[in-house]
Parts: sequence; C-alpha cells; structure tokens
Amino acid sequence: MTAAKEVAAELGTALRDFLGGYATPVVPVEDGERVWSRLCGELGLAGLLVPESRGGLGFGAAELVAVAAELGRAVVGGPFVPGAVAAATALSAVGTPRSDELLEGIAAGSPLPTLVHVPFASGRRVAASTAADGALTLTGTVGPVLAVPPPCPVLVPADVAGSPVLALVAPDAPGATLTPLPSLDLSRPAWRAGFHETPATVLADGVTAAEAIRRAEIATCIALGAECVGVAGHALELTVDHAKTRHQFGRPIGAFQALAHTLADLTVTVEVARSAAAYVTRCGGDERSTHTLAVKASEAAVTVTTEAIQLHGGIGFTWEYPAHVLLRRAHSAAVLAGTPDQHRRALFALVDER
Repeated sequence: MTAAKEVAAELGTALRDFLGGYATPVVPVEDGERVWSRLCGELGLAGLLVPESRGGLGFGAAELVAVAAELGRAVVGGPFVPGAVAAATALSAVGTPRSDELLEGIAAGSPLPTLVHVPFASGRRVAASTAADGALTLTGTVGPVLAVPPPCPVLVPADVAGSPVLALVAPDAPGATLTPLPSLDLSRPAWRAGFHETPATVLADGVTAAEAIRRAEIATCIALGAECVGVAGHALELTVDHAKTRHQFGRPIGAFQALAHTLADLTVTVEVARSAAAYVTRCGGDERSTHTLAVKASEAAVTVTTEAIQLHGGIGFTWEYPAHVLLRRAHSAAVLAGTPDQHRRALFALVDER
C-alpha cells in the first residue's frame, strides 16, 4: 500500500469512528454545522486541499475520495464541497497574494469562502463590467450557492467581454442578495446569488481564471462522486441488515430468491462505483477518471437508495429511518455533479482526442 493510500485509509477510519458516535447511522440535520465545526477543529478538514505552504494538509485525490465518501455515508451537512473543496482548489490555482491570504484563512479556521456552483459543462457565468478606473461590478443571478450561515466571501465565475474572470464578493457587498432555494437534501441548504452592480475584486482573469474554475469543477465532481459511493454503500448495508432481520412466512426476507438476486445486483453496482473511486485515486484525479466516477457513482447511489426504499417497505419512508435521507443525498449529489449523460459525452470527447 502506498503512503497516500495509507493516509487516505487512516483518514477514512478516523472519520468513521468519529461519526459512529451517533445513535442513528446518519448525522441529524440540526447537528450538521456543529459536527462540521468539530471536524475542522479536530481533524483539520477545512484545510484538506490547502497546500502545506499555506498552513493546510496539502492532500490530493486519494484523501479527498476517502473523506468525501465518509461524509456522504453519514450525510453530513456543512460547507465541505463548496468551501473546502471547490473554493480551496480554485484559490490554489490562482497563486496571488490575495488568494494565498484566503487559503491561509481557510487552514486557520476562518469562515470558508464558497464557490458559486456552476452546473457541469454549462459554461454559465455572471455578467461583469469594468469601469474606467478598473473597478469590477457584477450583475445577474447564479446558483445554487451551497453554503451555510454565517455569510462568507463568495467566489463567482464571471464574464468580462467574453473573457472568464474569477471574482471575489464580500459577504456585505451592496447589491448582493442570497435567496433561499428549496432543497431536496435538507442537510445541504442552497441559495440563489443575485448581483446588481455589486462591487467585486478580480482574483484571476483569462487563462488563469479558466484553469482555476476547471480545477474546481473537477474537484467538485470527485467529491460529489465519492459522496455517492458512500451513500450507495451505506444504503446497501442497511438493506442487507434489514433483509436478515425482517421475517415473513417464518423466514428472513433475504432468503427469498427474488430479494437475494436483487441484493446481489446491488452489491455489484456498489462495487463498480467503488472501483471507479479507486481509479480516480490511482490516476490522481485526472479528467477521464473523474468523469468515470461521476457516471458510475451517481447511477449507483440513485439505483441503490431507490431499491433500498422499496425493500424496506413502509419503514423506509419514515423520518425516523435513514433510508430516505440517503435517497435525498443521492439525488442531490447526482444532480450537482452533472448528469451521467453529460459526463459520458465529456468522456467520449476525451477518448476521441486520442
């Protein structure tokens, strides 16, 4: 086992042990922010991808996959994906004194900046304009913004005369609004960000901005894909345990051939998703392996959690049981990561380039 795999395994075990202290297999929604604060303080997860030179842990794809899978398994809320993953990755690619200052703040435990999530391959960016003195202002709406109070700095992919810009908006900037959006996943609140001639600071432009946004998009897809792997695995565990303990006609329901075959198929589905996650870690998180993970993991999570609800019967729909919570996280993460068809097309395009 390589050093990176050993560290990733240790991180996953530490997270599993920490989160295993809850009475239910998932973290209650109301405890999500408190749990995230503890994870940052005790395990330093906010600085997971922040370079060591800026006070962070300096980890890569293997550790990201291990951590995200455990957070997905327990459906932990908090700003991990938009802040510790997307924003930290984008800032690391910028390499300016201001971006370095923000990275050092992330590692030190300051409120996480959050990157406005742009749906995969959409190319959506907020319109921006520059005044004669070079000042930048933003006008438009974009979302969802996956963050939680208190307000934090927002990184916005913007467009100035057809050229990409990565802009930083202060939490109290005039003309900036955050409108709550309905969210299927109650542990992950979402807002729509609106801007009207809102002053912003240019962190990067041109090729640098495009590369920072691209890297953040890849890291976000890896994190959400790994979450889906954790969700699918947990849903399968719950379903197998239920099939062993729930009796009908004097036998465990898992002994009936139809259910046994279904569980076998779900096991294969989960193992394929786990293999895709291992492929990402082996490749260091390149685009090809990321698209593969996004396809296999999102499909696995949706398929397994849907079947889990059905195989649990009525109890699967109750608030007291975590099956429906896992279902919500699966559908939410699958949408945010981009649809499987989008990632297939991107993967085919990469193959054609060869």
